[in-house]
Amino acid sequence: METVTITVEQTGCWLDNHRGHYITRDAILLAKDWGFIIDPFAEFAINVYEDWDGDESFPFETMVELCDEAVNWLNSGQYNCTFCNGTGKASNGWIDKDGVSRCKPCTGTGRGPRIAGQNFPPVVPDNYVWTFNDGDFGLYPIADLTD
Repeated sequence: METVTITVEQTGCWLDNHRGHYITRDAILLAKDWGFIIDPFAEFAINVYEDWDGDESFPFETMVELCDEAVNWLNSGQYNCTFCNGTGKASNGWIDKDGVSRCKPCTGTGRGPRIAGQNFPPVVPDNYVWTFNDGDFGLYPIADLTD
């Protein structure tokens, strides 16, 4: 999977609050489009959520938990790997086709920390974070969230 880099011009609101309770599902789908891995049962729940008529009890709390995992994943891998210091090269890894020893914990990307069993998320600008803000979901400057 190719690594996507998001520029400062692409930051801000990605999903606005008019989506109502569907915003949690849509945030998961946004992450999934960039490589967030979910299990088949979660995929099924996401797919039937649109058609849920409210007659049966839907595990909405579980959808929120999965959304939290997706947001955590989107915010992971944004720093230098502590094993190779961001070089992607280390003696603890594997030898690539060019004969260079690559870092195993970051799979030679130089990025960290990595969530086990997941792909790396898109690279975001420094000091930006994926979060919910005033009901919207997007990529916002950390400084704006602490004011």
